[in-house]
Amino acid sequence: MKDDEGRAGQAWLWAPVIFSALGVLVSGYLSVKRFTGGNLACTRWADCDIVNNSVYAKFYGVPVAFIGLAGYLVLMGLAMAALQAGGAVQRRLLALGFFLTLGGFGFSVYLTYLELYVIEAICVWCVASAVLITLLTIVGGINLWRTVHEPLDSSATPSPLRS
Repeated sequence: MKDDEGRAGQAWLWAPVIFSALGVLVSGYLSVKRFTGGNLACTRWADCDIVNNSVYAKFYGVPVAFIGLAGYLVLMGLAMAALQAGGAVQRRLLALGFFLTLGGFGFSVYLTYLELYVIEAICVWCVASAVLITLLTIVGGINLWRTVHEPLDSSATPSPLRS
């Protein structure tokens, strides 16, 4: 029974690695297309190029696709480190990943609002990224909740700064 719980726990820890890797693929594709130009592969009902070439496709001069790629790479690195770590270190990594995904989720909500109500066009790739960051946020919250019994500040050696 305990072995089944360990395997289930590992599966929950692998989920962010998989979702962030998919995010790297999506945002990597958008980044390559942004860098090289050309039309995005898109469905008949979506207007990917309208969204990707809009003034909102850059944030302070940086293409949103690059921001997404960097974000997903950081989240994948944190998720892979959390797989290797244990105890308080793992919980800190999970907490950091969760709070970063919350920021990414908020940014994604803002971008989705722009797509729907300002640009009035949908990008399938952007929707895929929004779904992935939403899944990462949910799984990150579950992983953090699963380790709630482990305090964030527990360490083997006391800090000399504490009195």
